[in-house]
Amino acid sequence: MARAFFANWHFTAQKWFMLLAVIASAMATLSDVAPAQPQGRAVTTAETLGANAREAMIDIFRKKDPTVVDRYFGESFIQHDPSIADGLAGMKSFAAEIASSPASDITIYRTLVDGDFVLLHSRYQGVERYAGPAIAFDLFRFKDSKIVEHWGGQESEAPPNLSGRTQVDGPTEVLDRDKTEANRTLVRTYRETVMVSLRFDRIEEFIEDAHYAQHASKIGDGIARLRDRIQSVAKEGGQLYLKPRRFVAEGNFVLVLSEGDLPTGPTALYDLFRVENGKIVEHWDVLTPIPPRDQWKNSNGPF
Repeated sequence: MARAFFANWHFTAQKWFMLLAVIASAMATLSDVAPAQPQGRAVTTAETLGANAREAMIDIFRKKDPTVVDRYFGESFIQHDPSIADGLAGMKSFAAEIASSPASDITIYRTLVDGDFVLLHSRYQGVERYAGPAIAFDLFRFKDSKIVEHWGGQESEAPPNLSGRTQVDGPTEVLDRDKTEANRTLVRTYRETVMVSLRFDRIEEFIEDAHYAQHASKIGDGIARLRDRIQSVAKEGGQLYLKPRRFVAEGNFVLVLSEGDLPTGPTALYDLFRVENGKIVEHWDVLTPIPPRDQWKNSNGPF
């Protein structure tokens, strides 16, 4: 009897250990698929921030939802667009203005997420203040899942340029996220070398001439047209002065927000570049005149 008891116990114990091994293996597999999240803390992903920024603008322009500002914007909200008053009150006034335009709408073409910053590249339409369709860059900073700061530039929509490209067409998919910092460095160096120091002779170091697609309304494809345009602007009278203020990057896209003192006057320049194989291959822009300081609706400055 004793021998039978221990034999049965050995068989039962063996099955028990096998069961424990199966459970442990399953738990390890689950941990690889869905890592445990910190208790009591919601993790906000880049996708969530991008979706929230898009939804906020769609709710303002298309849905004309009066509650959008309270839902998406933080109490400490700072406005840098000189044409909009500061704080939540200013943003609510802007949303109400858009809501009063029945034909107002927005089409969002590109979204970049860089840490707490989200950039939207869009086309506005049906908004009285822009006197027709406008191309816009909106840069948002998030904190605790709320928008707490905004920079914005707009430019009237123009016909296709010399190469038949519009201000918004072209690739939209973010690729090569592992190359974000290398691409940011490339564009920063290009901006400072060619556009700030005016070393036009070094353009080929940064731009792929054979495949350079230009979406700026007054320029066509290729380096030759770009060089001619830069040189002509510099000769139009007055100085050509650019000071890069912000670089926002995700994967193959890099935005540069610059302060410009152009022959046409003070300007906020939003330049979006697409990078491929270590060279700039495409460019979009919005140039927004900066009004005199006494006409600013907030004191935070455009940058």
